[in-house]
Amino acid sequence: MKFPKSIMRWAYYDFANSSYYLIYPSFLLPVFFSTVLLTHGYSLGAWGVANAIATIIGVFLSVLVGKFSDKTSKFQAFKWSIIVSFLGMVAISFAVKYALGYVYSLYIFTHAVFILALSLGDSILPHVSAKEDSYEYGGFAWGFGYVGGVLALIIAVIFQKLTGDDYSPIVFLSTAIFYIIFSVYSLRGLKDVQLNEKPPLVKKIFISKLNKFLLFLGYWFISEGVTVIFLFMGIFLAQEFGFSNIEIGGVLLLVQLIGFPATWYGGYLARKFKVINLLGGTIILWGISIILLLFGSGMINLAIVILTGSMAIGNSQSYLRSQYSNIIDRSESGYQFGLFSVASKAAVFVGPILYGYGSDYFKSQRIPLIILYITMVIGFFLVWKAVKKISVK
Repeated sequence: MKFPKSIMRWAYYDFANSSYYLIYPSFLLPVFFSTVLLTHGYSLGAWGVANAIATIIGVFLSVLVGKFSDKTSKFQAFKWSIIVSFLGMVAISFAVKYALGYVYSLYIFTHAVFILALSLGDSILPHVSAKEDSYEYGGFAWGFGYVGGVLALIIAVIFQKLTGDDYSPIVFLSTAIFYIIFSVYSLRGLKDVQLNEKPPLVKKIFISKLNKFLLFLGYWFISEGVTVIFLFMGIFLAQEFGFSNIEIGGVLLLVQLIGFPATWYGGYLARKFKVINLLGGTIILWGISIILLLFGSGMINLAIVILTGSMAIGNSQSYLRSQYSNIIDRSESGYQFGLFSVASKAAVFVGPILYGYGSDYFKSQRIPLIILYITMVIGFFLVWKAVKKISVK
C-alpha cells in the first residue's frame, strides 16, 4: 500500500526509536542490571526507580517543551531532542565497559530525553494525517517500528557473537548509530511539513474535565501494564524460565516480526469496527498471554503467548495514540501530547517500582503480574466510559 511521503517519513521515526526502546531498556540493560549491576548493590526495585525518575523528568520536559514548541518550532524541538538522545546512548555505550558507576545516572538522563523525543514525534501525527486515516497510518507506523526493532536486534546480536561480549560498547553503539541514521532520514522528510498551526476560531471538540481525567487515568492503567511488561520481560524470561541472552533476544525478535503485520492490520480494522471494541480485544489478548505465561508450560504454550502478546502490544498502544490525536486541536498538539505522555507514561512513576519491589518480596514476578493485569482491565473500562462522553462537531 502506498502512503503519502509525509506519513512514510514520520513512520521512519517509529522505525528508528524502536531500536532504542527494544535494545536499551528492554533487552540489554535489564539483563545487564540483573546480572552485572546486581552484584554492585542494586536490586530489581532500583531498576524500577531508575525508570520512574527518568519518566518523571521526561514527561515534565514533554509538557514544558511541547507547549513551547506549539508557539515556536515543533520541528526544531523534535530535532534537538533526537540529537541529545543519541549522545546519551553513545555515553551509555562506553560507560558499560569503562565507567560502570555512571551507567545508572546516564540511563536516567538518556531515557528522560528519549521520552521527550517520543512525545514530540507523536504530536506530529495530527499534522500529517486526516482523522479518518489516523488509525490506519498510526497502526502502520507503530508496526513499522517493529521492523526497525528487528533489524537493530539482529545487528546487536551479531556484534555480541563477533565480540564474544554481551555488553561490549560496540553492541550498544550499533543501536545508537541505527537510531540517529533513521531519525535524521525522518527529519529530512518532515522539515517542509507544516507542524505549527494557529488556534481554530471555533472549538470543535468538547470533553469535560471529569471525562478527560477518566480518559487519562484509563490511559495510565493500560500503559502501566504494557510498560512494566516490556521493562521486565527480559528479567522474567531469565529468572522464571532460565533463558539465556540469545534466547531472550529470540523471543523479542519473534514479537517484533509478528507485531508489524498485526499492528498494521489492526489499524486497518479501525475503518470497519469501533476502536473502543478493538481496544477491548487487545485487553483480552493480554489476559490470554498472561494466564498462559503464568500457568502453562512447554514450547507450544510459549508460542501461543508470543502470538497473542505480539497482537496485543502494538495495537493497544497504537489505538491510544491515534485515538488521542483525534480529540485534540492540532494547534496545541505539542502540549496535548505532552499531557498524553504524562498519562501514558505515568505508570512508570509507580508501576515498575511496586512491581520490582513486589517481585523482590515474593521472590517471583507471578503475583505482581496478575495484579498488573487487573489494572489494565480497569483502565479499559475508564477509557470506554470517557470516550462515550466526548463530543466532536
